[in-house]
Amino acid sequence: MKARALTLLLLSLSPLLFSQYKPWFNFYNFAYGAKARAMGNAFTAVADDLTAAFWNPAGLAAKRSPEFYLSYKSLSQKHDYDLQDRVLPGETKLYNYNFSGRLNQIDFFSVSAPAVIWKRNWTFALSYYRYIPYGFKGSAREVLTYLHDRFNPRKTTVTFTGSEGIDVLAFSASAAVTDHFALGGTLQQFFGSGSQHLRTVDPAGEFHSRYAEKLQGRNVIAGLLFSPFDFLRLGFTWHSGLRSRFDSTLLTWEVNKKGIEINQREESCVARVEIPEQYALGALLSPARWLDLSAEYSRLDWGKGTIANYYDAGAVLPYPQKDDWAQKQKNIRNLRFGAEVRLPLRQWQLHLRGGWSADHQLYADAADQAVIAKCYTAGMGCEFSRNLLLEIAYQRQVADWPEKGFFIQAPDVATHYRAHEFNLSLTYRFGHIFKE
Repeated sequence: MKARALTLLLLSLSPLLFSQYKPWFNFYNFAYGAKARAMGNAFTAVADDLTAAFWNPAGLAAKRSPEFYLSYKSLSQKHDYDLQDRVLPGETKLYNYNFSGRLNQIDFFSVSAPAVIWKRNWTFALSYYRYIPYGFKGSAREVLTYLHDRFNPRKTTVTFTGSEGIDVLAFSASAAVTDHFALGGTLQQFFGSGSQHLRTVDPAGEFHSRYAEKLQGRNVIAGLLFSPFDFLRLGFTWHSGLRSRFDSTLLTWEVNKKGIEINQREESCVARVEIPEQYALGALLSPARWLDLSAEYSRLDWGKGTIANYYDAGAVLPYPQKDDWAQKQKNIRNLRFGAEVRLPLRQWQLHLRGGWSADHQLYADAADQAVIAKCYTAGMGCEFSRNLLLEIAYQRQVADWPEKGFFIQAPDVATHYRAHEFNLSLTYRFGHIFKE
């Protein structure tokens, strides 16, 4: 209990330090691939590249040649509060907070091979991706100014690297049951260990904390695609929940004025984590040979996500927050739309894409309502031949919501989140090995 109290004290030296984690929680709205991103992540009924292993494994059944897929993403994000003040007799305070971070990493990797079994078209795929990304770099900075001594504001700066990393190795199998109906499944094996280092500097000194955490276990994804008409396709995906062991080690220390590390403490725990089920329902409409319109609704009940025995025996905390905030984490409901136009360009095929989505976040605003991030996306793909496809996507994410005040609970303070993400993907097809 004392160890956890010390941990929380070190991580709470900045009164709003917890805010820096909120942009990370955006990644618990899982999405992969340049095409899916460009189409507003409305991809459950589209699922026509190898990211279908995650979006809807049934989409793999249409793959009749061995394929290689690689996707890379680059992200920058900002999260800040409006300037807040509090006027008292003889004392006026000003408060400001801002966060910025960057991430560059491999987004999705997959290889696939088709087969004919029992006179049915099958496709098998092996994929690697990350549920929660590694490699974050950034800083959170808050400034507290007393106007009677405005030339000496109190500053707290937190620089961080890394984040909770969860690797996934996935094996997928899909079969075309009929010409209009396909089924598929993916077995996800979780492994790997994320590492997160925070360095806090404020008038009291320099403090460090480093987490190393590992989630192990497996779950399944099941999907289906049904085409009642040539111009309409319906898709459904179910992600099973996960109950698994969660290993965590926390190292904390201070750095004195001479630059020497002191007061090192190391704690560890073996917790139990529960990740809830996820559902998605999508539709793909093709009113013309050159036009696709997609829509998707998905839900993920993070209100049921928990972690038990996390440094405090017997305590059950919400996961992934891993802390008992006043406002409980929310369930995610997403509404997404996308479009693709295909145009011939000499010997090439050009794909122009766009999308929009309203993604609920698992954290809440001052009124205890889920924050909604609006996403605007665009992208394009170019098929240089039947074998090679290059794709690029851009996503802009915007959210504005009120937070509880820093000095007092009211009035609320306006909070702003902005993110820009670029995705680049390559697909290489090795040629058809079965007659079409």
